[in-house]
Amino acid sequence: MKSIRFLFTVTIIAFVFATVSGIVIAQQQQAEPKEPQKEGIKEEVTGWRIKDFKPYIKAIEELEKLSKEYSDNLLKLAIDEYSTGIDILEDMENEINKLVETNQKNKNLNEQWYWQEIDRREQEKRKMSMIRFEAKSKAVTYFTRAINHMDEITYEEVRKDPKFVNFQIRLYQAYVSTQYDLYNLKPCIPILERYIAINDQTKNDVWAYKYLASCYGYIEGVLVKYKQGTEQEQLQYKQKKNVYMLKAAELQYGIESPQYKHLREIVSQDEKKSEKINEFK
Repeated sequence: MKSIRFLFTVTIIAFVFATVSGIVIAQQQQAEPKEPQKEGIKEEVTGWRIKDFKPYIKAIEELEKLSKEYSDNLLKLAIDEYSTGIDILEDMENEINKLVETNQKNKNLNEQWYWQEIDRREQEKRKMSMIRFEAKSKAVTYFTRAINHMDEITYEEVRKDPKFVNFQIRLYQAYVSTQYDLYNLKPCIPILERYIAINDQTKNDVWAYKYLASCYGYIEGVLVKYKQGTEQEQLQYKQKKNVYMLKAAELQYGIESPQYKHLREIVSQDEKKSEKINEFK
């Protein structure tokens, strides 16, 4: 009997506690201000499965390339390609330095005649030249890919960003100097022309004009030596060579310097020589 009374009492207490708790919670919910529900655009559930969609109309595909995200991704790809090319060149320099150090440590006691030493040194030079050629050929491939990625960037905000401009400057410098070392001078010209048009810093970069003058002078010499191209083309390369050569001297020494005046005289004689040849013809 006592057990029944005890259970009855516990049941009543639990019921009262649950009732009171429910009332308190209800009052708290009424007291708290309800936040207005945010109205959002619900994505329409359809049957289109567009994950692997590829547009065959070029105009539609080109629209995706106008976004900032697309341009940022291209810039990242360009930086990755550039970094790979630089790593190749740095590894090459380290290998050359180790090779030079090893050659200096060798005693070469088996050499009895002077021509043996000359032959050995020539072999060492050829080996190092081959290492440089292979590394620079690989590196310039990555620099070219980087430039192609940069050319695809169309978002104006990205192109005007200092990060983009500074990287473009370094990339062009690496590309030109590497191509030039491989004697691929003609591809250097359009990149150098674009380089000096980037900003005031590149416009006054003496090395850009040294490279330009040398590239135009080399091509002029090839055209004249092998009698290729028209006389107008030969004259055009000569004039550009002279213009950029004088610009380099002006930036490095000043327009009133004896170096600039000496070079100005050489250019004047070169142009007069061309005029006499044309008059004779």
